[in-house]
Amino acid sequence: MCGQYINEPLYLSIANWVMKQERWITAREISNNFDIPHPNAINIVSYILSDVAEIQCEVKMIPNKLSGRGCQCQRLIKVTKIDNQLYSRLRNHQSEKVTIASPVKTPSLPPRDLNREQKWQWMLSKSQRR
Repeated sequence: MCGQYINEPLYLSIANWVMKQERWITAREISNNFDIPHPNAINIVSYILSDVAEIQCEVKMIPNKLSGRGCQCQRLIKVTKIDNQLYSRLRNHQSEKVTIASPVKTPSLPPRDLNREQKWQWMLSKSQRR
């Protein structure tokens, strides 16, 4: 798989794992397998379904018998295909992060010979506000 050459984001690792299972997967199974909280697993499944066009999925809703909650359904997901363009996009993004390193601004310190009031004035001066 193409993902072995880049550091995969968590959502892509989960999508790959779900695709390898070749069956319907719940957020609870993702939570247990990746040792993440169940609400986070639900959010990642939602992200995969709504925001990542390169991951093709099937979704099945199963009604729960729970009462007193807003949604009474459990969502199951099956990943059918992950487009290779996703890997190339991630590789390009990572190479951009490496080549475009923004310089770290170190704050200038007030001179040591100033008293407390002068240091406050120095810090509040227009030259220090950027």
